[in-house]
Amino acid sequence: MSSAPPEGPVESVPVLPLSGGLFSVQLVLSGGAVGAGDAPGGPFLALSEEDEHTRVFLGAVKGDAESVVDFCAVKLVKNSFPVAAILDAAPQTNASVEERLRTETERVRALAAAARFVPRLLQPGSAQGQSAGSLPPLLYCGSGRRLFTPPCPRCGQPLAACRDGAVLLRAKLPLWESSLERFLYCAKCVEEDADTPFYVFEPGEATAKAEAPVLSAAKLYQKLGEALAGGAETEHVRASFPCPDCVEAGARFAESVASGGRTAPFWEGRWWPLAFYGSPCVVTGYGDVGLEEFADLLGGRPPVPAVGEKPLPGGLGTLARVRYPDLAAEAPRLFFEGSGAGLDAVEIFGLKLAAFGQVTQAVLSYYRALGRPHLDLHPRHLMFDLSRPGDSLPLFWSFQARLHGLSSAARVESLPGAGNVVLPPRNPSVPYAPPEVLEFHLTPPRPAQIVLSDIEEGPARGSEKTWRLHGKLTDPYGVYPSPRDNDWISVTFDNEALGLGVSSVPCRRDPRARPDVQELQFISEPAPLDPAAAVRLKKAIGARIPGVRYKVYAAFSAPSDLYSLGMILLRLLVGNDAQDIRGIASSVDRVVKKLSAAGQSTLVGYLGGPGVAPLLEKDPEIYAVFKKSNVFYLEIDRRHDRPNAIPDVLWKRALLLALRLSTRVAGFSLCEHAADFDDAHPTAKLEQVASEVDLLQREVRTLLFGRQAANVEIQQVLSELLLEKASSERTSR
Repeated sequence: MSSAPPEGPVESVPVLPLSGGLFSVQLVLSGGAVGAGDAPGGPFLALSEEDEHTRVFLGAVKGDAESVVDFCAVKLVKNSFPVAAILDAAPQTNASVEERLRTETERVRALAAAARFVPRLLQPGSAQGQSAGSLPPLLYCGSGRRLFTPPCPRCGQPLAACRDGAVLLRAKLPLWESSLERFLYCAKCVEEDADTPFYVFEPGEATAKAEAPVLSAAKLYQKLGEALAGGAETEHVRASFPCPDCVEAGARFAESVASGGRTAPFWEGRWWPLAFYGSPCVVTGYGDVGLEEFADLLGGRPPVPAVGEKPLPGGLGTLARVRYPDLAAEAPRLFFEGSGAGLDAVEIFGLKLAAFGQVTQAVLSYYRALGRPHLDLHPRHLMFDLSRPGDSLPLFWSFQARLHGLSSAARVESLPGAGNVVLPPRNPSVPYAPPEVLEFHLTPPRPAQIVLSDIEEGPARGSEKTWRLHGKLTDPYGVYPSPRDNDWISVTFDNEALGLGVSSVPCRRDPRARPDVQELQFISEPAPLDPAAAVRLKKAIGARIPGVRYKVYAAFSAPSDLYSLGMILLRLLVGNDAQDIRGIASSVDRVVKKLSAAGQSTLVGYLGGPGVAPLLEKDPEIYAVFKKSNVFYLEIDRRHDRPNAIPDVLWKRALLLALRLSTRVAGFSLCEHAADFDDAHPTAKLEQVASEVDLLQREVRTLLFGRQAANVEIQQVLSELLLEKASSERTSR
């Protein structure tokens, strides 16, 4: 499915190729001012900043000057990276950042054959010197409304990011492939003159010891402006400058200065850096709406907000008439819209369940294809393509979920001695991120002491002997996060006096020992040690060894995604103009406290039939958040006298499913902790959720289109009887 052609023009600038033409990818203009900096509020409409290394812009695939064939998302590497603590098993570099984007492209291609829920790849081919999936350094001129590669102010040749290790070493600059430092340069001029400057977007400490001059982006703009306003000696730069409007502005500035005018430098605030160093480029179909927007539209939100209502998410309100021409044109959206019997509520409930079912299937397909969880599930990574209304189904009855965030999702990195470990995304989204993902990012390597209790010889690795360490790790502030049996603990020895010949050893909790808050009994994996070092360690048995650091690497699997899915289902069901996900999350915390206080003896009553009433009806605060009228977006539709035919038992089953997913309560939740999964079948509980959602959808469709839809009350009584029977059978077992 693709977005509908807009009724009016979409202001945009060609990027692939830069000259535009038929079926070019263009960046949609936001109407913001052109200015220096890397802020999202620049001239282009930024959709999101996926993580600390990438950002995403709204694009349009145009057939000619004005016709939009499809909307798309254009992902690029940022111009500057924030300084952050290194929590990964391997530090990030320019090479690894770019490889992630290339991997995402290949991942979309690979998943597309097995799953319909992945983004639609719209990767263009090469054109005019641009390689497929890659952009050169690009500046945007607001006056000329074009993107161009900045030329060298000396010779006029295009500037490029320096990846030549020999050139960087001579200039005593950090290497491109082993750091996050990048430099723009002219290869021809640097070869001819050692005093030729390099350019950086933001100067930092890495350039302090450089032997070559390193100038800022602002200085580059100044040099380009001076070349455009110069005399005969810079004619070759003007002749090769790719923006005619900039050349004309330079000439006007030169004339003004020559006539004695005191005009401000024309280059100040003229250029905006889209990709200062160039960037890999991932282009995917954007979809019509995000999950939050889709949930609100299903609940009755007008496509264009009225005065006083909150704006569309992501600053997309200006594109509402473009993106929703059919919604604005009074096209049918529901079968039972405005039903006097309240069947429209049932229909909306069913469509929200269908949307959640697609999301669950998308996550399940992702896990099956890659063998690991996504770990970055939130509404910005869930888009929906809408069909155009025809002679049969209304608009909201034909949609397709798309799972995004494939580059910021869980990644695999090598932990020396332990093999590959799954790491969560770098910027988890609260409150959708599960506790174990947040814990991982809140815990850098922590100091500790260890006491060895035994050293046993392990299996030989070729000619090398290996040794397995047994001991106790002590953290006076508490071992955090508390590791489980299948979690890895990386123990790093900072004390060089030990002379171990190995810097870190992967360990696991000794399952025979009782868990302790401040102490951890561990057994290491076999580690190669020098025989002399092994002797020294044996002599140190029983003594405290200081200078140790540790970090826990949780065994991330399906329970983490199930937690996020629970929050997503709650957002679909009860999010509206009066309560957002943070308010809903607070109510979930209140539910957790009540469940924890209930005790094992009474929890079984919450899993079925009338036993739900104390939880969802008798607590006024919980009832206000989770009542079934919240399926509607507008307050006028949530009046107590507004017909609502959603059977109570179906509504409570859907809510209980969401609460069992988004909580970690023993005896109630689907997963009681992050490691609550079967190693032999890690997706079993995901499959269970998909099955439960499918059953709920079937029952809703029966209510809407079955013969018994004329008497919803009878159907509700039958459902309650069946549920009470199932609950009693579960209790008896």
